[in-house]
Amino acid sequence: MSITILAVADQVDRLLYDHFRPERWRHIDLLLSCGDLPPDYLDFLCSSLDVPVLYVRGNHDAAYGADRYAGCENVHGKIVTYRGLRIAGFQGCRRYNNGDLQYTEAEMRHIVWRTKLRALRTGPPHIVLAHAPPAGYHDSADPCHRGFECFTQLIHTWKPMCFMHGHVHAYERVEQVTQVGPTRVINPYPYRVIELPDPVPAPRAARSHRGKRSGRGIANRLPLLH
Repeated sequence: MSITILAVADQVDRLLYDHFRPERWRHIDLLLSCGDLPPDYLDFLCSSLDVPVLYVRGNHDAAYGADRYAGCENVHGKIVTYRGLRIAGFQGCRRYNNGDLQYTEAEMRHIVWRTKLRALRTGPPHIVLAHAPPAGYHDSADPCHRGFECFTQLIHTWKPMCFMHGHVHAYERVEQVTQVGPTRVINPYPYRVIELPDPVPAPRAARSHRGKRSGRGIANRLPLLH
């Protein structure tokens, strides 16, 4: 069996909002947001898809209070589990103008270190959900869009199935999917459907309703990750 994830980042997509068609997305099990998206958009998707929503905030999300994300779970600095799939989260980007939700390399390294301690108890995450990219993958040379070195080190340490990030828009003609050893680094801007193996397959009876869902013929999706 598998888990089907809808990942979103940085831009409200009309296909998921103005032209939302429930039958197209009935196969989605989980929504992951990489940040820089209004809480109302996430709330709409949460209600429309009727699935859990896990998110990190981007550097443009500082104006939104925690109460605006009712029904969604902020995973910054945490490791949460969904159907056996462990997901770690890191908000914000590299510090470039002293704004909120911006971090120096040393500050983010400390957050990563604390999360690594949690991973000693839970086991390493299968997915890392971040706003900023890892250094050397999908990032840019300018101060705002530089990636974090500690994220790159995490990839080599944890070897997650996926490292998902936002912050870098696809119209900048950057690569959106890069394989780094066993890890696929993904920029889902503005959305991408990803199917992952289910770490803890549920009993057949508990999952039988998924087989009745339609809409798997979506062009913007990745093949099964191994």
